[in-house]
Amino acid sequence: MIYVNDAYFGEAFFAERFQAFSRHEVLANCKGKRIALCSSNPAYILALCLYLKEHGGSFYPIHADMPRLAAKRLAVKAQCHALMIETEQQCYPLGRTESDTEAVLVQTSSGTTGDPKVICRPWSSIEQELTSYTSAFTVPNSMTPVIACPVTHSYGLIAGVLVALKRGQIPLIINQLNPKYLIKVLQQTPNHLLYSSPALLQSVASLYPASQRLHAVMTSGTLLSKACFELLLSRAEHVFQQYGCSEVGCIAINSKTESAENLGAILPHLQVQAGGNAKEPEEVIVRVGEQTIFTRDLGYFDHQQHLCFVSRVDDTINVAGLNVYPKDVEDAVLELPSVSEAVVFKRKDSLAGEKVCLQFVADEALPPSRIRSWCQTRLAAYQLPVEVEQVAEIEKLPNGKVNRKALAETAVAIPALG
Repeated sequence: MIYVNDAYFGEAFFAERFQAFSRHEVLANCKGKRIALCSSNPAYILALCLYLKEHGGSFYPIHADMPRLAAKRLAVKAQCHALMIETEQQCYPLGRTESDTEAVLVQTSSGTTGDPKVICRPWSSIEQELTSYTSAFTVPNSMTPVIACPVTHSYGLIAGVLVALKRGQIPLIINQLNPKYLIKVLQQTPNHLLYSSPALLQSVASLYPASQRLHAVMTSGTLLSKACFELLLSRAEHVFQQYGCSEVGCIAINSKTESAENLGAILPHLQVQAGGNAKEPEEVIVRVGEQTIFTRDLGYFDHQQHLCFVSRVDDTINVAGLNVYPKDVEDAVLELPSVSEAVVFKRKDSLAGEKVCLQFVADEALPPSRIRSWCQTRLAAYQLPVEVEQVAEIEKLPNGKVNRKALAETAVAIPALG
């Protein structure tokens, strides 16, 4: 059914795990119960996920790096009945007595705009997403999914593993996230489709042998920088991109990505509202059944009716009534040959209301005046960074995303001169 690194886990493994679960004092009668699992074994995580899904139980996968006490706090916050550490042999009751009225998959939001939220999706919603995803996105039917991202997150678990199983494929899960090892696996896997984060995709593409090309890559979670996107286009036969949110899962997929902003076509089971053109973006609002999700993302539909991303609503910088979108400034700064990373965020300004702030990473010392003079030929005056800071590394969340709000509160600002 699946590979984890070099090990194969077939139907016999899953049948054995299901038998063990059926004899367990908590899992034997799991209907209506919500079980959290903190485990480093992707095969075990998937086995428990499929067992609970089949038997009417709810499942909350927690990343293996989470300390035990932190995992317990998360499980209690998510109203779980029990927490398992690694296997069912370490199963701790959490005191909840009432049953779930509907079995769900529990996920948490990324936390880029505040404390992570607990999101509960019924298994019926997951199944609807899988059916829609596989019917709308058929290009990878002959490809082998290589999932180099955590299966505790919906991207790796649903779009990666469960979609592959829905297609009747054997997914290859990689949890040794060493780029050199991953490259070796990809070279040994014809027609591979690599699901991973933008940061790891960039590392793999940079290190991949010049005489070879990646077959297909899928990115999600954060918008690719211009440099990363162009690198992937030059090194991969197929560049796919998907967009979604914790509440509803995947929303749009681009099967032939020609620009980083173009998120692709909306999945057929969803109704999505956004702006009508690039000059007038609006909040992306998603409706499925009777549920309405306000994504807090700004976007618009292009002439192909593809959804295009502009910015997070919360990240948009209002400079004296004019909107500055961080990616526009970041792309300009990243055109400097020595700059490898850039992130733009906002702070309050007594005159303009808000001001543009920049952190960047470069392989040489660049004074703020150099950054500003570079940007003056590429950006409007109101888009220019007012505060500039060169750092050794831009702080990121465990999922690879940047928390712009936290940067605004903690970064040491250095005024841009000139």
